[in-house]
This record gives sequence, C-alpha cells and structure tokens, in this order.
Amino acid sequence: MADPELILDLPWVPQEPERLDGLTVRRGRHNKLSYDDGITLEVCIVDPGGHRTLDELLDELGRQGGAGRVALVAGAVPLQWRSQLRAADVSFIDVSGVAEIRWPRLKISARRLGKPAQRRTVSVPMQKSHALIAQELLITSLSGVRVTIGDIALGTGASLSSVSRSIAQLAAQGLVAKEREGRDLVVSVVDAVELANLLAERSAWGRGEVLWGYLWGRNTWDVAARLSLKAAERHASLAVTGRVGAAFYGIVGTASPPTVRCWVDTSASSLSDVAGLLGLEPAPEDEANVGLSADRWRIGMHRREERTFEEWKATVAHPIRVWCDLRDEQRGDEFAAQMWGLISDVS
Repeated sequence: MADPELILDLPWVPQEPERLDGLTVRRGRHNKLSYDDGITLEVCIVDPGGHRTLDELLDELGRQGGAGRVALVAGAVPLQWRSQLRAADVSFIDVSGVAEIRWPRLKISARRLGKPAQRRTVSVPMQKSHALIAQELLITSLSGVRVTIGDIALGTGASLSSVSRSIAQLAAQGLVAKEREGRDLVVSVVDAVELANLLAERSAWGRGEVLWGYLWGRNTWDVAARLSLKAAERHASLAVTGRVGAAFYGIVGTASPPTVRCWVDTSASSLSDVAGLLGLEPAPEDEANVGLSADRWRIGMHRREERTFEEWKATVAHPIRVWCDLRDEQRGDEFAAQMWGLISDVS
C-alpha cells in the first residue's frame, strides 16, 4: 500500500520524494495531499511570517477551512508558537524540518524533514545576461504580468538574440513556455520555484569578486543608510541585499546581522575604486561590517528601490534578488522562507 503523498510548492521542500513516518513529501507545482484510495485534498498554505501574533495566525487558519481542503502552517514557525499549535491540532512544517501533521488518517511528529537534494542537472547558463533575464522572468511572472521576448529585452537591456537564446534554453528544460499570440511570442514561467532555486544557486551574492571593509555607523541599518547616501552623492551604483536587505522589506530577526552585503556596479570602475568612493576602510572578512560584490551584469541593480526601515533609508535590491542572496547567511533558510511568502504575495 502506497503512502499518502504531500506535494508542496515551496523552495525549501525536498525535490526528491522523502518518506516522513508514513507520509511521502516532495516539491511540486501544486499544494495537495493525495491518499492511496484516490482522494485528493487541496492544501492551503498559511505563512507564519505574515502574522504578528499567534491569534492572527489562528484566525487565518479558521478562514482557510472547508470541504476538500486542509490547512498547513509552513515556513519559519516561531518556537514559542509550536506547543500551542500542537495543542490546537494545527498542522505545521517549519523550514528547519520540524513537522507536526494532524490531518484525517495522518498523525505525524518529525524532527527533521529535508536532506541534501539530488538535483537534476540543468544545462542552463546563468552567466552574463542570462541570470538577469531569468530574474526578470520571475519578477514579471510572480507579478502576474504577461510578457513577450521584446518586453524582456526592453526590461533588462539585453539584446533580442540573447533573450531568445536564454528563453529557448529555459523552455528546453521545461521551466518556461512560449505561446504565439498574433504576432507576439508570449513567455510564461512554468515552474517558478525551480527557476528561482536555479537562479539562487548560480548567481547568489559573493559567487564572484568580493571586497570586505569597514564603515562606521550606529548599527547595521545605519551603515546601510550611510552607504546608500554616499553612493548617491558620489555617483556609484549600489544595492543592499541579504539579511539587511530583507529587513527593509519587513523581514527582521531578533538580532541584526554583522555585515551589510551590497551589490555594486563595476561596469565602469574596479571594486576597489568603488570602495574608495564609499569611504570604506580595508578590513579582513572577520573584522568587516560591509561586503561588496561586483555586479557586472546588474542583477543586483535591476529593479532596486529606495526602502525605509524605522528611521533609516537605503537602496535595496528587488525582493527576488534578496531571496536569492540569503542562503549562506546565519538563519538564511528561515529568512528566505519569510521572503518567499512576501514574493509570492506582492512581487
């Protein structure tokens, strides 16, 4: 007899099927629970990161109920909420792998879901303009905007031939689809989670040239604001990313990160020249509070915006880029899960 199968469209869920005490869990394009007798239920995901209190979360869960549906709290579930969720028979899966499932015919407690995924090899380049094209596709797709190859070229500044070639390679892997509408060729993302994971793996902050330095500030947020102001004054292009960038979108932890990670445009200047313009003092990585990563293809600059967090204002990378750059930071998976909820709702 086959196990019931839980399929979740979440980036941190294992791509390969994983058995969890009588339940098979894997990543897919639809949130659903399938039993071995053919019954299938829709799984309504509730992101704990979008609720300030447990009562707000429970109210949202109450609105998600109904025939043919089950609710699941999935994401960064605060430790102090978990015992109360268990007592209320609320099913949840935390990004760390802790899982509690209380659904019809299922009662599961697990301390660890997730293992290094055996990813399929995807022969899609992400160097040069390809990463920028993939990022723009994700931004438009998650915003619900229908785009053509010409729209992507216009939005990224890439040539039509580069966009066409990149789209063809993504389509060959089943990540995007092309559909003719009159004279236009409309492009849509088929698997946003897979494309986002691929983009993060191939283009995350720090994969290229990085320079470390120190800039005085009252705290991390103040340093981010000072960097942004100096960049504007001295005609340098910069975008804050990672955990500090996430804070400017409302994703904040209990302690501030030690380093402000920034993308900087090095198309006209060297990384050391930009650091000088920003007033950074050279410092080894373990003593630095600023890290600059060379952004030769402007993936960090693309659709950056001015954001305010409390009293500080900074130039911050787009939420999708911030999500891509979180993974190797302390508690990065937790912050990435919360960012994904933001991206899915409001990108």
